[in-house]
Amino acid sequence: MKNYLGIDYGTSKIGLALSDSEIRVCLPYKILSELNFWESILNIIEENNIDEIVLGIPKNLNNEDTKQTEITMNFFDKLKSEINKPIHLEDERMTSKFANNLKKNIGMKNLGAEDDSSAALILDSFLKRTYGT
Repeated sequence: MKNYLGIDYGTSKIGLALSDSEIRVCLPYKILSELNFWESILNIIEENNIDEIVLGIPKNLNNEDTKQTEITMNFFDKLKSEINKPIHLEDERMTSKFANNLKKNIGMKNLGAEDDSSAALILDSFLKRTYGT
């Protein structure tokens, strides 16, 4: 069984989610700022026995790169240099909107803080594609 960390990268907030390859239930975990991300990530990986990381990669609806794609790829390069774990890229189109709508539909307040839920959706997409339903 492998443990996974999903990441929804944003320049001000970074959403994190956790799952494993056996149960495959993806749970929102935490939202970090970029300032405390680098000081926290190694502890998070160790505490949760993370084997692999899944990073959401933004594209526009036509599957073309955007300015945020370039910013996220720079983050990906830094992540690869700092962390000695496999890191996968996963399409994140519409995850923030879907996460926000999901929270709204179940009556959750504090809309707009969907980064950890988006990370869970990104991770869920990767695990379904990798391991099947």
